[in-house]
Amino acid sequence: MKIAYFTYPSAFNFFGGGEIQLLKTKEYIEKVRRNYYVKLFDIFQDKLEQFDILHNFSISPDCLSLCGMAKLKGVKVALSPIYWKPSNMEKQKALGKKIIQIKNFYENLTGYRLFTFQALRPYKEFLELSSIILPNSEMEASLISTTFRIKREKFHIVPNGVDKRFSDAKPDLFIQKYGLEDFILFVGRIEARKNVVSLLSACKDLNAPVVIVGHDSILEHDYFKLFKKMADSDPNFEYLGFLSHNSEELTSAYAAAKVFVLPSWYETPGLSALEAGLAGCNIVITREGSTTEYFKDLAWYVDPASIKDIRKKISDALEKPKTTTLRQLILKSYTWETVAEKTIQAYDLIT
Repeated sequence: MKIAYFTYPSAFNFFGGGEIQLLKTKEYIEKVRRNYYVKLFDIFQDKLEQFDILHNFSISPDCLSLCGMAKLKGVKVALSPIYWKPSNMEKQKALGKKIIQIKNFYENLTGYRLFTFQALRPYKEFLELSSIILPNSEMEASLISTTFRIKREKFHIVPNGVDKRFSDAKPDLFIQKYGLEDFILFVGRIEARKNVVSLLSACKDLNAPVVIVGHDSILEHDYFKLFKKMADSDPNFEYLGFLSHNSEELTSAYAAAKVFVLPSWYETPGLSALEAGLAGCNIVITREGSTTEYFKDLAWYVDPASIKDIRKKISDALEKPKTTTLRQLILKSYTWETVAEKTIQAYDLIT
């Protein structure tokens, strides 16, 4: 079986969870099935007819032409859409710029103007040409099916995953280097969707160390400047910048922290939260997105629009001892080995 992996062209210049999902799925499929060959598709050298399947990660219209060509050549297309509806924050931002967002496609169709219909069409076309769609939650599948009128039998759920190594994380390295333990931790890109400025505002009165790990978004320098100004103004805030996903320092930071916080405008479900949960952190996470499907009743869920709610949930999580319950759930259901097996099942369904 020969599978080509593809995503939007700028992805690895804007590294995040989607890129980790792509690389880890490739790595573990090749471990699980030796007779599966997975290649990162090279548009300059590779030919689609060399492959049995083209697996595209993201529903970006930038990928539509290649996937459409694959279908014409008889190559099966698997799509991991990594999709969620625009958050309230994003809709307000878009309204200010007079940009029409993807929202409730085909619902009350007569209410759409021609331009809106044309803007939405690539997403519908992408979903229809795909041989199989691999959302990472039942909630995402339901959202896409309802919004774009796609039959549910076309979906095969493949959850997001996490490396088992985070379950063996030790705090010593981080504690020795920074002298910090049982702190509040955030890991992610410093951007408006991640709601990091609200996180700092919520933590100002908690009198607890806050460690921020992540790099700024090239598209949101003003937001990063605001964040950096706040981070520099409080001795309890420690901004470490970017740490590699494979870094022992990052793994140790998860183990040394007491509470991991991801108060984003939405998450699906947030790979760093899975990593932190596997390392033993108490998890405080947004209620928007597919988070409740993953973390069940084992996390504190926040309203991203409410600094008061974020503060309250962090305070509650700080008071509770760590447990191993969430760790066991993640090891059972959300490892990359599980992701690989479910992805292979999907490939088998279309070949």
